[in-house]
Amino acid sequence: MTKQRKEKLLELLKQSSVAINGQALAEHFHVTRQIIVQDIALLRADGAPILSTNRGYLYKGADDIPTFHRLFKIKHGVEDMEAELLAIVDNGGRVQNILIEHPVYGEIQTYLKLTCRRDVQHFLQQVEGSQFRPLSELTDGVHYHLIQADSQQDLDYVETALRDLGFLLE
Repeated sequence: MTKQRKEKLLELLKQSSVAINGQALAEHFHVTRQIIVQDIALLRADGAPILSTNRGYLYKGADDIPTFHRLFKIKHGVEDMEAELLAIVDNGGRVQNILIEHPVYGEIQTYLKLTCRRDVQHFLQQVEGSQFRPLSELTDGVHYHLIQADSQQDLDYVETALRDLGFLLE
């Protein structure tokens, strides 16, 4: 990776409030997507807090730390995924990740960064267009979501909605 491309790539990610996909970055820098994947790996090795999401790469700076967040333990089938995610975003929550506790592998998580109905629909379209198998399938539907919100009240609304749907494990 050239030093100049490294600096520009990091600056682009820092300035963006949304994830940037690898193909867009490759086109911007006139390199292959694989080169971008390697560049991201090198930046991470240097300590850059870059997240990989289903929509692309995201720089996670100190100002991204949520003021209000709560971890919810949830259980449902794959057919209820849309209802669960919409209940969260419709009540002011932002889905940061999905996490499972696997009996052999331990904690497994991936970042989702779903903040609104549009994000949920985009995620569900990706699920539909692939041979998707949810992480929660490994734990009989039990999983956790770290939810971020602007207030404790919004987190309470999310909790109530998940409980009303019968998804919340307490």
